[in-house]
Amino acid sequence: MMTKQEIAKTIIDICTHDASFCQDITGGDQRAFLSEITEEMSDKEFLFSVEKYLATFKVWGHLYFYQKNLRTYLGFHVRRYENSLFITQAEREMPFSKGDEIIAIDGLSIERAAEKFAVFFESDPPDRQSERWETVIAHAKVVTVRAEKTFDYVVRTDIERGTNEPSCVFRPLDQETYYLKLTNFFDEQDISSIVDYASKDITCTQNLIIDLRNNCGGNDTEFLPLLKFLLKKDDKLCGKQIFTEEDEILYTERNAAKRIEMFQEYLESVTSDEVRKYLIEQIEEQKKNSGKGFLPAKADEFLFPTSGTEQPEKVVVLTDCDCASSAESFVEIASRMEKVTVIGRPTMGVNDYANLAWFDFGEYVLHYPTSRSKSIDEGKGTRGKGIAPDIFIPWTPKHIFEDVDLTEARKWLKNAEKAKKL
Repeated sequence: MMTKQEIAKTIIDICTHDASFCQDITGGDQRAFLSEITEEMSDKEFLFSVEKYLATFKVWGHLYFYQKNLRTYLGFHVRRYENSLFITQAEREMPFSKGDEIIAIDGLSIERAAEKFAVFFESDPPDRQSERWETVIAHAKVVTVRAEKTFDYVVRTDIERGTNEPSCVFRPLDQETYYLKLTNFFDEQDISSIVDYASKDITCTQNLIIDLRNNCGGNDTEFLPLLKFLLKKDDKLCGKQIFTEEDEILYTERNAAKRIEMFQEYLESVTSDEVRKYLIEQIEEQKKNSGKGFLPAKADEFLFPTSGTEQPEKVVVLTDCDCASSAESFVEIASRMEKVTVIGRPTMGVNDYANLAWFDFGEYVLHYPTSRSKSIDEGKGTRGKGIAPDIFIPWTPKHIFEDVDLTEARKWLKNAEKAKKL
């Protein structure tokens, strides 16, 4: 088993030589990081030290470290608005409810806490920092909550998760509009079966709303069955390039070995012949290029004979700052379709550095990116910005109790229909 110092040194080595941001981003002081690490420190202290070091790279979402058997669920989620952290969700056992406010962390106001832990917050606007605030809270002792009365809550990270929201929700909202919500793109069979089941209703409906808020991503191949709804009837995608921006892959020996391991694991669960073919090709690419450094990525092309449908006539895609990775890839494609309007807030902005590999330390795991978007060189990267919606709806505490975005999307569709009839 590796010591904490050995793990920390390996993390530095990966971030310096194997992670695809290694030529663009220097990161924090390596000596200062190593000087913090002792074998006597607790697992919690060690995790926080690593998290602070990784935060210096500002590669949110695609660079993270965790302990396999450590439960770290707070039992609630927060979002910053002005000088409070509003509780957006809370488990039943918590002594506060959604809509209540955290106004201090270990006696520090939210403004002062943001200054103390600036490494987590300095690159993004306040409403894009939720996960990082939860990291800070998880390593605090006490937070001050303003509810019906103000009180101190001793932080716990061992809360049992309640019932998770379903990964897919699909239903008609009215005669003109069908609603499809997806919280990830992990399960090929699940998404394909939903598309098969709902396809008749969707293609008989005037409008479609695809809700990708809080979609953590998954695999780009999983969203391919949805693309036909975004295209006009005579449009086709088969054989065309998926993305307009070019990528390059960092083929170090370590990266190739880890990516091959990952693709082989995916192969065990995939049923689609097209996706299996794609994964086998990726494995061969890794074997062929291992150790060759940065090379242009082979342009992914659409594998399926995807062509459009007459209906829906209009498609709205709902996004927010928790829309990440493969969900962002979907938004990038969708935003170029004539049928589609993107509404909400900018996506997380993680795809400048993508195609993750992982290093398993036994007790701990580090995930890091192996591809780099060439758009960075043109000043068009999305890190810290995300993909901007066509119609921006700022987040306010009103969102906690009302689905403001969905209401605005339906209003927009109705107004668009009225305009068409004029």
